[in-house]
This record gives sequence, structure tokens and C-alpha cells, in this order.
Amino acid sequence: MSMAKMDKILTELKGIGITEHDALIIADCIVTRKSCSWVNTDLVDEKMLQDLGDLIKNQNYNISVVVEPIPTRNKFIWEIKVH
Repeated sequence: MSMAKMDKILTELKGIGITEHDALIIADCIVTRKSCSWVNTDLVDEKMLQDLGDLIKNQNYNISVVVEPIPTRNKFIWEIKVH
């Protein structure tokens, strides 16, 4: 996949409020077709997750995303699965 495609995906992800760090990982999963997971402290809200779900569906990215909060640590576990 071209760098232009990667840039397009990054722009879309950041446009819905996903941070640069998370957007880079999600885009890499989409481009390389590899599942991945990570933990960070960047805030995640329901609207962003809904927008992400809509984007994944509309662009046929064939991935699923689960974000689990860890309230006692102010962190979030992201899990991307490629279908």
C-alpha cells in the first residue's frame, strides 16, 4: 500500500479525534493487515469510538477495535483484530 494511502488513513483517524500515536498504530494495522494491541493514557470517549467504528465500516478496513479502560491506572488497552 502506498504512503499516500497511509497518509489518507492517518488524516481520517486524526480527523475524528484519535491521537497521533494511536492513529499511527491503527493505520499500520490496516496497511500491514496485522493485529496488534497497546496501552496508553490518551483519553478515549464513546463518540470517538463510534466515529472510528463508522470509519472502519465505511472504508471497509476489515478490522475490529476494542478499547478497555483501566480506571485505577488512567490507561486504556487498545486491541485491533484484522479479519
